Amino acid sequence: MRFPMLGVALALASAPALAATPQVKLAQGAVSGVQQDGIQMFRGIPFAADTGGDQRWRPPSAPPSWRGVRDGSQPGPICPQAPDKYAGGSDWTADYRMGEDCLNLSVYAPAAASQGKGKRGKLPVMVWVHGGSARVGSGATFDGSPLAGRGVVLVTLNYRLGLLGWFAHPAVSAEQPDAPLANYGLMDILAGLRWVRENIAAFGGDPDNVTLFGQSSGSVATSALMASPLSQGLFQRAIAQSGVPSHIEHPGYLARDLPGMPSLESTGVAMAGKLLPDQPEPTPAQLRALPWADIISYQEAALRPGALVPVIDGRILPVPVEGAFAKGKQLPIPMMIGTTSWEKSLYANFRLPVELVYRSAPKEEVQAHYPGLADQALVQQWLEDTGFNAPVRWIADAHADHGFPTWVYRFDHLSPAAIKAGQPGAAHSDDNFYLFTRSNRDNLDFKLASEQQMRDLMLGYWVQFARNGDPNGPDLPDWPRWSGDGHGSTQLLDVPVRKAQDLMGPQMRYHHGRYRKLLQAGTPE
Repeated sequence: MRFPMLGVALALASAPALAATPQVKLAQGAVSGVQQDGIQMFRGIPFAADTGGDQRWRPPSAPPSWRGVRDGSQPGPICPQAPDKYAGGSDWTADYRMGEDCLNLSVYAPAAASQGKGKRGKLPVMVWVHGGSARVGSGATFDGSPLAGRGVVLVTLNYRLGLLGWFAHPAVSAEQPDAPLANYGLMDILAGLRWVRENIAAFGGDPDNVTLFGQSSGSVATSALMASPLSQGLFQRAIAQSGVPSHIEHPGYLARDLPGMPSLESTGVAMAGKLLPDQPEPTPAQLRALPWADIISYQEAALRPGALVPVIDGRILPVPVEGAFAKGKQLPIPMMIGTTSWEKSLYANFRLPVELVYRSAPKEEVQAHYPGLADQALVQQWLEDTGFNAPVRWIADAHADHGFPTWVYRFDHLSPAAIKAGQPGAAHSDDNFYLFTRSNRDNLDFKLASEQQMRDLMLGYWVQFARNGDPNGPDLPDWPRWSGDGHGSTQLLDVPVRKAQDLMGPQMRYHHGRYRKLLQAGTPE
């Protein structure tokens, strides 16, 4: 996961002169923004109240209202997080304010959109959920101007991260017996979607045509919310880029411990024991009084690296996500889903024990399906397949098998810089840079025909899907709908576009066989 080292505000310092100040009236009050190159940008708009103090580890509450005109020219605070270890030696978070009053969003819209009247003039809406292992990142780092320039209203939002966003403790659970628990990050995204439904028409967007899309942990959240009964009516299309929950193999629960997978409540008890050693039975008030910096420090020291994923809580997620898809309990909406060709770039700089593999399957069985690989190569390939390739295609198959429109892709494109660096494939998150403007990716030269063609292709497919629930459209290479059962056509996104009729292969079929056995054995629900 790579993030910009400069904030959007700094990027604007070298941008062309801004036009007259745009202004819109929201349910909360009026807000002004900035206009640049035909795009209106409104930043730092709160969509929920402060989540600090007594509101920590509670469902998000209604956003504040204000009098006068709120200044929306600058990003709002980002949610508490540790410095990004993958930011190239620089801490990009230093360019932003940070705190628990962080549930804010940014809106990018064509300048003429807010002038439209009536349903006919409303544009498709796209709501972006950033990645970062649900531990780091912010919607503020993604400039949505390229997408807005193609005729959509683009929203980027923040959600609570780390143990502030994914947390449970028996005392907190007992205090709120009727409230959603644990998956606070998902609750925040749902709150953002409700804000969009109420306010997006002011920016020219259609509240009845919303596409939820995300990458990495943002993709995990997107696919999880497709399986949530609380998502009904909040979005009509979904795009999952490089990530779905892994509940089949690793079913995480709010209060149920499993071998090798402690419940979120157990994790919370361990944190409390470390940070409140003199309080064997801490109260919710004592837990909420802990400085957020101490919680983040504990998280980084005590929790293993990797993503924090939604847990099965009985409310937001009543059952494991993959099981919900298998049973047809997900939202019956069009879906695009895919990976990059080198997802294992996430693990390229780590030495990981091969025991990670043999905890999941017998050694003889693994070696039969992954012959001739040295330990490190085996671990990396196994993690790529079980973390991305197999579960993504499992979700695609399940969605298509129930008759819901599905399109599957693999992002294969290598920029000249990636080729020069010797990348064996498109790295995890490389696709983001063709959809958004990111200040730390100035090595992408869109003056080159191949790079601009790649951007045009990505923007074309994504925007067409947002408009019509189908990525196909004028001047775009044909993209066949996924047929299910692992044998559909995968669109290989590159210049030129290619197609692959069967990317499952024996290894993917092996994993899908394992998944079926796990579900048949009764993966706990």
